[in-house]
Amino acid sequence: MRTLVTLVVLVPLAAGSAAEAAPLTRKSPVCSGIRVTAPNLAKQPRNLTFSGREVLDLQFQARLRQDLQGDRLLRFKVYTPGGFLYQEIAVPFVGSAPDAAPRTARARSKAATPAPPPPRWVPGYPRPLPVQRLVPVPGDASTKTEYGVTTLLPVAGTSITLGGLYGTWSVQPYLDQQSTPCGPAGRFTIRD
Repeated sequence: MRTLVTLVVLVPLAAGSAAEAAPLTRKSPVCSGIRVTAPNLAKQPRNLTFSGREVLDLQFQARLRQDLQGDRLLRFKVYTPGGFLYQEIAVPFVGSAPDAAPRTARARSKAATPAPPPPRWVPGYPRPLPVQRLVPVPGDASTKTEYGVTTLLPVAGTSITLGGLYGTWSVQPYLDQQSTPCGPAGRFTIRD
């Protein structure tokens, strides 16, 4: 009895080959990442390690690769060092360009900045939430301009510092009601 064995050898392609020039078929994620900062610190730590004794809040800014229009929702899921869901923060937002009707009204009134969008009801929240307008921010090498959505995570006086939940945390962005993240997680460390 003979056995047929197939051997597959993977060979790296030479630079400039046709396969390298072909575009990727998989769509790039809408979110390019999350920036984590501490607004009350004059100098931000380079290694994203924050002291629970010095930080009041952490600010998360999700970066979107495109100016999404319409009524949208970005959910920030924050995970403890043990990998458990600590909190989900919902942030309703609209695109950076205001709608045509308000733009015409502003042109007539010569107003410099558009009025903020009205608050929106989000399921699971007891009151309407403020709606953000996307803010253009410098992008990365693949996208010159990105759009930011921000929120705060309270740290001082919460179970993070009172319960000693120190270690490496992560925050994952989810767009609208999608069950998969819209981009990579942001990782940061909270220490005593």
